[in-house]
Amino acid sequence: MIMLWLVTLILGSGFAVASGEGVKWKLLNMAIILGCMGLGYGLGYSLGLGRGNFGSVANQALPLSMMFGIVGALGCLWQTSRPK
Repeated sequence: MIMLWLVTLILGSGFAVASGEGVKWKLLNMAIILGCMGLGYGLGYSLGLGRGNFGSVANQALPLSMMFGIVGALGCLWQTSRPK
């Protein structure tokens, strides 16, 4: 499953960055994707630090980071492909 997320993240990010109009939008799409990945990593890491039932999802930082990155990449693709 993680390989599927990784392939989706790489392809989605590549398409999102390539679809940006000009260098400014390409860098902005990259920053959005990395920001979403950072948010997912932080959330997954903090969920693994909890106590009791809250800490039962240990080692989920990387999968959540990839999932949030995919959402960010798809959001960037949606933003650039909608009619103006």
